[in-house]
Amino acid sequence: MKLKSLIFLLCVFTIASCKTTKKNTEKQNETTAKRELIKSDKKEEVFYTEQVKNDFRSVTETAQRKFLESYNATDKEYSILFFTQGFTGEEVVVKNDKNTLYKGMVFTDKSTGLAKNMRIVNTDVTSIYDKATKKTIYLNTDKASKHKFIYVMKGNVTDAKPYKITYSDKLRPER
Repeated sequence: MKLKSLIFLLCVFTIASCKTTKKNTEKQNETTAKRELIKSDKKEEVFYTEQVKNDFRSVTETAQRKFLESYNATDKEYSILFFTQGFTGEEVVVKNDKNTLYKGMVFTDKSTGLAKNMRIVNTDVTSIYDKATKKTIYLNTDKASKHKFIYVMKGNVTDAKPYKITYSDKLRPER
């Protein structure tokens, strides 16, 4: 009798653990499919250029560390997204895989060259929708996860690629 109970319990635990694994696999497949869809969309309509740049004037390591600490962005999975030049009050929506991170107007401060900044999870696909141009740009998760600072600049809106995304490990000072 005990042997039958033991076998029954073993079967129940095996079935329960298989269902849990299946759900996790389905969620991973859904996230992967979403990323592939975004990647394929990006190939069709790319409104930006990307670059990796670390050879510009930056703040000291101590100041950079304090800045990251103030945003709770010292962990590897976080980066800071900066909107820089060219934003004149248009509404911008920043989203990742899970929720909306920011929705509001963005103005570039002419004295500092900065418009807005925020912490993002660099392992999630992050999209930036500019309502004025009705264009969406996507942050490359491969590059974003390797760099702490991401700068987005808006150029001439009549250009085919008006946005420039710069990935960096250096924090630029205010002018």
